[in-house]
Amino acid sequence: MPNPDLIPEPFAQSGDKNPIPLERAIADPIYRASWKAGFPPDTRLPKDLGGEAPDGLDFNGVLNILSQAVVFLQKGNAYQFDPALAPYPIGALVRSNDNLTTYQSTVPNNSNNPNSNMTGWRIYNSSGFIVDNLTTNDSAKALSAKQGKVLADSKIETTARGAANGVASLDANTKVPVSQLPAASTTAIGAVQLNNTLTSVSTAQAATAAQAKLLNDQAFGVGQTWQDVTSLRALGVTYTNTTPRAIVVTVVNEFASNQDILDVFVNNVKLMGVDKGFGAGWLADTSFIVPPGNTYRVEKTVYPNIQSWVELR
Repeated sequence: MPNPDLIPEPFAQSGDKNPIPLERAIADPIYRASWKAGFPPDTRLPKDLGGEAPDGLDFNGVLNILSQAVVFLQKGNAYQFDPALAPYPIGALVRSNDNLTTYQSTVPNNSNNPNSNMTGWRIYNSSGFIVDNLTTNDSAKALSAKQGKVLADSKIETTARGAANGVASLDANTKVPVSQLPAASTTAIGAVQLNNTLTSVSTAQAATAAQAKLLNDQAFGVGQTWQDVTSLRALGVTYTNTTPRAIVVTVVNEFASNQDILDVFVNNVKLMGVDKGFGAGWLADTSFIVPPGNTYRVEKTVYPNIQSWVELR
């Protein structure tokens, strides 16, 4: 609907008028008006009963002040914070001193001046209150409708269905159903299922990091060093590989005659027998692998004389 008739300027703005006091002073005439009492009772009595006519300048003064407020609001203005009007109720709106920001009271009986103390106030709107970008990180500002449209245009519609282009509908938890995810392969990009075993032969699943670590922990030679354990080993004694990886054992022995034999056992299974047929004083070595947790021992007949025993472990 159109605006009502506007007041062009405050009533009696250029005419004579009295300032209206809050209360009538004792020395004031009995017909004077005040904001607290309005026009006194004497102005409402007939003259023949002692009544007094109200002062026309008081009428001008009252109407001038009231119409000032109307004209002020007609022009789209808003009132600034005024301590004389405090405390302000919850929800009250006041303009900043520069008229560029509007504050709203968030508490009742608010006497804080938001121009210097925002306690109990929040910014209702201001210059720059609406931002036209998607990069401003300010929880006190509003996003423009234009940027809201950008977000709406780029969202995935809940009615979209799984397709070759990867667009999928969302379930009640705003997640893409597994059935709509394309499967990955050696030639196609898509969802990959993890497999936490080392026994699968699947070409569509990926091993977990845990299994990769397990392989690395068991990798032969990785993190292992040759160690001289000659002083810790003896022929005929059973030892156990307590490490998580396979180890290599190399034993060098001096033979006394061509009757000497060097036998190697892993988990009580005889792997080899080394027969030195060149006579006394010859050296022979043997190397073998011991899996994790397996036992091993080296036995020799006639002339047990170990020259060295080293292990890669």
